[in-house]
Amino acid sequence: MRPSSSSRRRQAGFTIVEMMIAIVLLLVGLMIAADLLDESSRLFVETAGEALDNPAPLAAARMRADIQGATSVTPLLSPLDHHTLIGVDVQGGGQEIVYQKIDDTIYRSVILFPGSPPQDPVPLWRGVTFWSCEAGGTDAPVILDITYSRRTTPHTPLPVLPVYRGPLAENAKEILYVLPRGNGW
Repeated sequence: MRPSSSSRRRQAGFTIVEMMIAIVLLLVGLMIAADLLDESSRLFVETAGEALDNPAPLAAARMRADIQGATSVTPLLSPLDHHTLIGVDVQGGGQEIVYQKIDDTIYRSVILFPGSPPQDPVPLWRGVTFWSCEAGGTDAPVILDITYSRRTTPHTPLPVLPVYRGPLAENAKEILYVLPRGNGW
């Protein structure tokens, strides 16, 4: 005896509605996974790109802390024209800190006590295009003006690898108003 056609139909497999529901659930899961992957790749790219850029807030904080702990701040002008700032001498606490701009980088070197050789200069701030310093006193702050180049933020919905973030094209400016407090001002 042969099985009836209705029992054969039930044994044949899934119905089209069951297949459609399974495919819809699979697509929803894939869309959630793709969104998470896209978000994590954007976060990675932005973090990696920030690592390539100048740490301007950290460099400004280091300079601010040095000037605040100083007893005196002296701008060092070029002997050629007496207008071009070539360095800033910060003295206080038995040590001397000298900032120098060489090419497009500001270097920081420390002289631990008078007469000792300076430590090797350490690059502090890269991409500096202009800087100036006005020495303050007991009633006036030191004004340090720094203009530097930074990378522009890419305006694209697609993640961009840090290597392709573009050149240092955007100019930014930091102005620090700091009152030296090293001798109790």
